[in-house]
Amino acid sequence: MSFSSDTKQELCQIADKPCCKRAELAAFIHGIGTLRIQRGGQSMVMTTESPAVARRIFSLCKECFAVSPEVRTQLRKRLGKRNVYHVVLGQDCRVPEILMETGLMRETEEGVRISRAVPLSLLRKTCCRHAYLRGAFLATGTLSDPGKAYHLEITSASEEYAQSLSNFINKLEIPAKMIPRRESFVIYLKESESIVECLNRMGAHKALFAIEDVRIKKNMRNNVNRATNCDSANVDKTMNASQRQIDAIRIIEEKMGFAKLPRHLRQMAEKRMEYPETPMKELGECFIPPISKSAVNHRLRKLIEIAQEMQKQKGE
Repeated sequence: MSFSSDTKQELCQIADKPCCKRAELAAFIHGIGTLRIQRGGQSMVMTTESPAVARRIFSLCKECFAVSPEVRTQLRKRLGKRNVYHVVLGQDCRVPEILMETGLMRETEEGVRISRAVPLSLLRKTCCRHAYLRGAFLATGTLSDPGKAYHLEITSASEEYAQSLSNFINKLEIPAKMIPRRESFVIYLKESESIVECLNRMGAHKALFAIEDVRIKKNMRNNVNRATNCDSANVDKTMNASQRQIDAIRIIEEKMGFAKLPRHLRQMAEKRMEYPETPMKELGECFIPPISKSAVNHRLRKLIEIAQEMQKQKGE
């Protein structure tokens, strides 16, 4: 099973209060519900590829409205021959009442009409808002494996509903964005912090901890890499500086010898040739008495200046 499927399995195990169950069922109806108007009445079909989600919808219908929908299984021949589950609220399941109660149908001055907006009147409580978010994800959401990418998305064929859902999620202080994709609209999160917060609101704590574990490991690996790169850069910098100093000392030795140098510079030239790879701080400790790193740096810089001056005088 995928990380997304595991997360949905976890969410389908959550036991909720009656008000939250109704809010979650409303999200299923808005997200994957198809209303059919036929002679004799109306029916509603909710379609999913997840058996856990199908069972969840069946239970919510029974617990919230005391109706038992029919569950039909269909083998989809394309896309890997996966089963598709249709949860059908038939004409004997009080569909108009359920649609009014879950906000898909609303009374207006012009009469009863279908509404594609998130039914905020059902979501006055924080727990209900989180339940609706959970239902929206279970209906059409996917979650990438955090080891590969941080990405959570919810799709909708309705632009009106997608925009309403995007606004709803942002009001929960979870920064979501919406884009069109082919014939649908996608609400997505790409920041790990936003995804973790969304999972926390929905109640997917196992998935949350799994992502946090990956984040910690990635951060540790990045910190080690940065430290290693920094150490390597420092070593390269030290080696390059040391090589410039040695080259300058060799020019002085060939052109005039160390004997003509002041005593403190002569000692420095000899020590650097004796310890070509030693950092300046440790090089200063080789003197008796020891000298400071700044004194070592000053003397080596003076030797480089002397060598450069000698090259200018010779026209080299």
